[in-house]
Amino acid sequence: MKKLLLCALALFSLQLNANAQESDIVITNEWARPILIAGRPGSAYFNIENKGNEADKLVSVTSVVSPRLEIHEHTMKDGVMKMGQVEYIEISAGGRVELKPGGYHIMIFDASSKYEVGDQIDLTLHFEKAGSISKTFNVLSQQR
Repeated sequence: MKKLLLCALALFSLQLNANAQESDIVITNEWARPILIAGRPGSAYFNIENKGNEADKLVSVTSVVSPRLEIHEHTMKDGVMKMGQVEYIEISAGGRVELKPGGYHIMIFDASSKYEVGDQIDLTLHFEKAGSISKTFNVLSQQR
């Protein structure tokens, strides 16, 4: 009986994980700028598409490369470009948001090691409804 219960629990856990990866949120064009000196800030960019019927929010990002990642946005105010942290990015139902230089982006602070063009880093994106989606980002000098 215990074996049957353990098997059922394992299958249920696999289904929950598959649902998080097969959500209505689709991530594409993921890339990050190099960090040539450990501890210096870096940034990451990607597109988010919401193929669902409900809005969702990107609420945080985590990674083994850094203990501190923040969602940021560049804004223009009185002719001056400013950058600041935002609590989340909302993606409307059927909508698309592009994280790019000069707009929304992910700031990577206190990186534990440097990474260069040609390397890859893993980030996990945490959404309010879709759950967590892990992606591998190519490190590029600029977006292709």
